[in-house]
Amino acid sequence: MVDALVKLVLEQRQAARERKDYATSDAIRDRLSQAGLVIEDRADGSRWTLG
Repeated sequence: MVDALVKLVLEQRQAARERKDYATSDAIRDRLSQAGLVIEDRADGSRWTLG
């Protein structure tokens, strides 16, 4: 369930990046980081791990 929720948030972050809404994209990444997740942006999409 956690994986599905994080993927949903990452999809929202990707949509913000595609709109060039970098403030929202960065805010999402920062909030996930505060929750203890490490986000790695890759050519094939974003991946997350526990920090």
